[in-house]
Amino acid sequence: MGRHWRRRTRLASGALVLAGVLVARPASAWIYPEHRRILIEAMRKLSPSDRQLLSELWASARTGRESRLCGEIEDEPKPGTALTCIDLGAWPAIAGDHSCSPEQFLDKTLTSDWIVKVADIGAQIQVRLDAAKNREDKLNDWAWSNLALQSVDPEYASRAGANNGHFLLTRSSDDPSEYLLRTLGPDAEPNALGLYLYYHLAAVDLAHRWPSAEVAARPALAARILATEAFGLHFLEDMFAAGHVAGSWGSVAERKGTHDYYSEFGLDTMSWKREPIIVLGDAHMRPADLAQSSAAIAQSVSQVLAALGEKTADTPAQIAAADAATRYDSCTATKQASDTVDKTRIEPALGILAQTPMPGRAESDVHVPHFRQEIGPFVGFSGDLNGGGAFGGFQSPDLAPRPFGSAEVAFRVGVGLEALTGSTGAGQAFLSFGYHYQTSQPDSADTEFSKAGFPRVPARRGLALRLRVPFYIIPFDLIPAALVLVWASPETLTNMGIVAASGGLLPWHRAFNTPVGAFQFLLGREVGWILFGYVGDRMESVAVVPAGATTPTGGNLAFVNYRSLMLDFPSFEYRPLRNFSTNQALTFGVIFGWGVEFPNQVRYSSRLQLPAATGPTPDLGTSWNIYLRLHFDARYYF
Repeated sequence: MGRHWRRRTRLASGALVLAGVLVARPASAWIYPEHRRILIEAMRKLSPSDRQLLSELWASARTGRESRLCGEIEDEPKPGTALTCIDLGAWPAIAGDHSCSPEQFLDKTLTSDWIVKVADIGAQIQVRLDAAKNREDKLNDWAWSNLALQSVDPEYASRAGANNGHFLLTRSSDDPSEYLLRTLGPDAEPNALGLYLYYHLAAVDLAHRWPSAEVAARPALAARILATEAFGLHFLEDMFAAGHVAGSWGSVAERKGTHDYYSEFGLDTMSWKREPIIVLGDAHMRPADLAQSSAAIAQSVSQVLAALGEKTADTPAQIAAADAATRYDSCTATKQASDTVDKTRIEPALGILAQTPMPGRAESDVHVPHFRQEIGPFVGFSGDLNGGGAFGGFQSPDLAPRPFGSAEVAFRVGVGLEALTGSTGAGQAFLSFGYHYQTSQPDSADTEFSKAGFPRVPARRGLALRLRVPFYIIPFDLIPAALVLVWASPETLTNMGIVAASGGLLPWHRAFNTPVGAFQFLLGREVGWILFGYVGDRMESVAVVPAGATTPTGGNLAFVNYRSLMLDFPSFEYRPLRNFSTNQALTFGVIFGWGVEFPNQVRYSSRLQLPAATGPTPDLGTSWNIYLRLHFDARYYF
């Protein structure tokens, strides 16, 4: 009994972990090349003396890392060539999204084999976005960028899953000083402004050590100063992304839906200094977004550079706090650290804060509209209208098509798995139960069936079961993988689940957006079982009796009843691009698919007051079909 209990526990644990990893994570802000462009533009706005000082600090930080760090603070590769080094401009892009603390960034991320691949993908993303001609191209590039980064950095999607550190806290007043202090309060959760101040002021304190640092210690100190400021800059840049300004409250589905909507369509708001400001977000940066964010970044960098020449004796508490900030894990922290900050140091930050957009208000206040992605558990109803043709089987003498129509209504339960692919509405897993009705299948040729006035297959009804599950490489591979990896390597399972929910490892299984709608290759993601004659009365038809059988009329046709199992494989789907919604979703699609049918348990039956035939029963054979389906689907998300 104990062994069986442990086995059931393991199966349940695997299922729960699998379901958990397939639900999308909270979104981060600007994508890699946008983060990089902001700092590069900010460095170009520095005074000549500050830029020279920054270059000297970078040269010191490169000591011992020359093969990994580029010679210049900004290094643009030649078109068509792969990146071989990381420049300073890329540091905020890596901080926060591809590492969790300045210390981890320097000791693990920069020394990894995959970080140059991340930088190379970032350069490719920029080329693709620059070439995008319309909204659909950008949506495809956005989805591709996330999946490409996930493929080389398996923890990419899950780093921000434990907190809302990349988002701004909602505001309760229009007083910037009150808001700033609240972001650092004892009960504040990690947030973009709080994390920026915490890391930025730690970088300033580290810079104060520069004048008195020994020559041998300066390379390591320079790297710590730049890495800590890069972490602060990442979150300051996030504060200019529309999806992070609107208000981060509600479920994961609502936060991600709101984030994605305003990132794409923009937010009309104002800065803390009461100037009108329009901001966009991930993969949609405009020159105006670049100009306003880079100005604040340049001011922040200048404050750190100024501290390099200040002979300030920091207190032991400030020294300890700055060292702690380099180890502070921004990904998993549940409380906002604030020990580098006191009220006397906030004044310089107010000038930077004044340039940033005012965040949205809380759910209980008047706020901008919120939206949701199709994420989380749902119940729903679906309806299908099919038209197609069947071939072979049922003793058909040739492959002449037999036209048919069918309809299906079903109840389904499932979970939305939007994952990394943006607003395509493609990520779903569900189980449905329904009623299926199919018209008769008359012969299209002149046969003895048509001469006798009988269809080859009469009209019928049955029970329909459907299962849709994303897969990594081959259909249903996540189920056995979960049973093993939930114990052996949860991180690997998480990565597989995220990629599977986004369309899988094979690129041609992912949704592709066009101006007329989204297209997706579905084969292997969904299977249906249509059970004819298994519930209620068995089906009845006319069949040609084999040699050795005797019919009441002496002819070669007799009535038979049977059951039949049809397997249905939706293979290709079109649907209009979905709009952001609330907790109710209504979708429409056109699906091309095929199926195979296995008649079985054939028996002779009596009808029209005639006794049943006797002797060997006929073999009805295997039938194939293709169809075009109009699909309607209504879901309610919890």
